[in-house]
Amino acid sequence: MSFALPPVSSTGLAIVAAIIASMAIRGALIAAGTGPFDDPDNYLPLARSLAAGQGLALKGRPTAYRPPLYPILLAPIVTLSADRAITAIAIFHLVLGGATVGMTVVAARRWGLSRGRVIAATWIVAIDPVLAWQSRFIMTETLTAFLSTSALAALTMPRWRGWVLGAAFLGLASLSRPSMLPGAVLVVIAGLLVCPGACRDRLARCGTMALTLILVLSPWAIRNALIFGEPVWTTTHGGYTLALANNEIYYRDVLNGPPGGVWMGHDQWLWWDSVNRETSGMSEPHADRFLRNRVVELAMAQPLTFLRAGLQRLGRFWSLTPALAVYSPIVRWATAVWTLPLWIALGLGLARRSLWRWPQIAAPLLVAGLSLVHAVFWTDLRMRAPIVPAIALVAASAALPALRRESERRRAGSGAVAGSTRQAES
Repeated sequence: MSFALPPVSSTGLAIVAAIIASMAIRGALIAAGTGPFDDPDNYLPLARSLAAGQGLALKGRPTAYRPPLYPILLAPIVTLSADRAITAIAIFHLVLGGATVGMTVVAARRWGLSRGRVIAATWIVAIDPVLAWQSRFIMTETLTAFLSTSALAALTMPRWRGWVLGAAFLGLASLSRPSMLPGAVLVVIAGLLVCPGACRDRLARCGTMALTLILVLSPWAIRNALIFGEPVWTTTHGGYTLALANNEIYYRDVLNGPPGGVWMGHDQWLWWDSVNRETSGMSEPHADRFLRNRVVELAMAQPLTFLRAGLQRLGRFWSLTPALAVYSPIVRWATAVWTLPLWIALGLGLARRSLWRWPQIAAPLLVAGLSLVHAVFWTDLRMRAPIVPAIALVAASAALPALRRESERRRAGSGAVAGSTRQAES
């Protein structure tokens, strides 16, 4: 009797190594951070409010200023870990990082990618500097990346299971980070318009996904309607982030200022203080509309400037390097060395016709949806973190010579095995 373990394939070892590397890199970044595990958006107070039974509230006041899913998931972690909440959240982020790599593997395999391409997609997600860096903040990028990757994997499942699970994950991603919602809507529309499938099947696919997406988002909208007297499907933060990137001072200092400028310091504080004074006493939805309407007026008065600002924001979103005013030259060069070949592979992947069929089309649509959002709203390079797995899948499918030769060897090997089998049967 033999007790030998079955052999582990080289692909399996590469995937396991990528998962371990992703968690190790994120752990190192968290441990070596320049300060405490940062919570710039106050998700930890929201989680503690939930844990105390007070609902989503800041300073005792119910709020829809931040999306609900992340603090909801943090609440039991805060409750169980007590004074070690920061450590527990860091571990949660490490697990999410490894799980995101794992779901990338599932999606890549169900796309029918070769072993080399699966490994390439896996390692891109594992070591991408933008996605890895965001794991050291108590923010939504890490969770949203996992949910968006899970959606891409789920959409490859047969018929209604894929439609329901895929749309559910897209809805959860939108409740984690509302900027993902336009991409989710694009995917639902693609379910109707994109082959394969007869018209009746595509209509069923689109309808099922639309209904599932609405059902996932509805509890949050109903809660907000009960509290604020009107449904809020995303957050009341959108007007602020829209105005933050579209105001006269920002245009003067950044759009028309020195190249590579970053808006921060005294002028930004003065703008922020003036907004707080103007919206004082307004309900959250009222303040949200007030700021949004102000941007609409500015865009109508200065359409060319608004367009220039949008193009500049897209440039920042897709930049090869982080901001010169914030990061060291070494960090900027290292990021550029990583990003440039990735963008080349992404472009080649987008040129593949098979990518624009169902369900692979969901990946470029999520990328397009988030890009459109940040052409208008406040943006920087870190905000593309949630779509890194989608980028990795598209880039790994590119017609690069090394990966193409690996695919050809795989097909040749499969053909040789099939020929040998037929000869043995005859």
